[in-house]
Amino acid sequence: MYVGLLYSLALFLCITCCDGSANVRVSESLIVDESGRARIYHGVNFVMKQFPWYPQELLNSTYVESLSKCGLNFVRLGMMWSGVEPEPQNYNATYLDVMKNIIELLELNHIFVLLDMHQDILSSQTGGYDGVPLWLYNRFPSSSHSYPWPFKMDPTGNNWFMSYMTEACSHGFQCLYENIGGAADSMSKFWRLIASTYKEYSNVLGYEIINEPWAGNYFKNPKLLLPGVAGAINLQPFYDTMAKAIRSVDNETLIFFEPVTWGVRLNGKYFGTGFSHVPGGDDYRDRSVLSYHYYCIILSLIPIPGNSTVPISDRVVCDKIEGPALFRSIQKDVVQLGGGSFLTEFGGCEGSPACDEQLDWGLSAADLFLQSWAFWGNSYDDPITIKRLSRVYARAIAGKPLAMQFLAQQRSFYLSYYINTSISEPTEIVIPPVQYPEFSYRIFVNNALKWRVDSKESNVILVEPNDQTQGLIGVIEIHPKY
Repeated sequence: MYVGLLYSLALFLCITCCDGSANVRVSESLIVDESGRARIYHGVNFVMKQFPWYPQELLNSTYVESLSKCGLNFVRLGMMWSGVEPEPQNYNATYLDVMKNIIELLELNHIFVLLDMHQDILSSQTGGYDGVPLWLYNRFPSSSHSYPWPFKMDPTGNNWFMSYMTEACSHGFQCLYENIGGAADSMSKFWRLIASTYKEYSNVLGYEIINEPWAGNYFKNPKLLLPGVAGAINLQPFYDTMAKAIRSVDNETLIFFEPVTWGVRLNGKYFGTGFSHVPGGDDYRDRSVLSYHYYCIILSLIPIPGNSTVPISDRVVCDKIEGPALFRSIQKDVVQLGGGSFLTEFGGCEGSPACDEQLDWGLSAADLFLQSWAFWGNSYDDPITIKRLSRVYARAIAGKPLAMQFLAQQRSFYLSYYINTSISEPTEIVIPPVQYPEFSYRIFVNNALKWRVDSKESNVILVEPNDQTQGLIGVIEIHPKY
């Protein structure tokens, strides 16, 4: 009894007193908190794609605490529709309560949460798992050809993308978008329930409407393979419907929305996202975030053996052409649509030289473009991967950021920003102990700034302007102590 009372008291104090909250908006493409500080998030994905539909490791307080100690402040958490609604309008209270426990434990460890309606290939009937509940898929009329047509053999193997290309999967997505069998209505009710259940948690950063949506039935309309067409015809109205359901109970929390996965490498009417506005319309530009993923296409099509590095030719394609094109495309989309952007998936591997190369490139590129990110991996027990993810970064910036960079090999960090003296809260820089054990670092700030160690979190330094600072640029450097 006393343990429960202490836990409840600790949770109450965290909700009411902890620095930072998910009381955020988007301003000039940046997520900003209530004091006006730009916020940056570093995190990982946790998605359980089968029963019991929740990641059990996130119920382990020691494990969650270890994530926080590594400097991670974000989890993209699979909120699985099949777990929430195993039967039509029969919502699983036990599952919802378990997810509450996970969110609360993350909250106690200062970790923000994105609730992600995750799916891949839609259904167990189309080569995947039940991303949408099986009872809903069974309501759809049969496709003209059964799975896996037009392929003669089961194409799943390691190439899940081929399952998306089947008529059965494409037809199922089109049924969802067109509300066949009340599919969109059911999903609206799902999102209304999720928003009303979890909106009060101070660490719930946002709701992601659907993971990696497919274009729809391109067999009936081949133009849907053009990402801009799929976005305009299918995703835009579908997202507006979901946003309306969410906003009916929660008008504040950020909504994350994805284009088709290949719609973020170019811009334009046919090859871009296809969106003309954020979900719900332009009034919600300050509460919307474009979610996107980066996996280099050539490496996805031709996997690199586990003990090999990425060939130079592939590295040029990925790191010099495709990757930069994606980040620049996202910048243009955000300027046109409004809202912010967030790299919610990248990586997809652990422990091999090729993976390490791509992971390091992605992390550096995210710094360069001032992007928040969530790594996708199969587990987070690999100490090498965790060390790579444990980077020095500014999680809150009291002004407009200009540049941020962490050079992993040198363990050196650089941040510059326009100082906004009207912001009363400090800039917060996370210094993971795995990078600098026992405070083995040196800090340099220019004359516009002063710094101190946070008395509540010893791995965080707080940076504030000097008393005479007026509209200057602040510069911070952190290096190993030799």
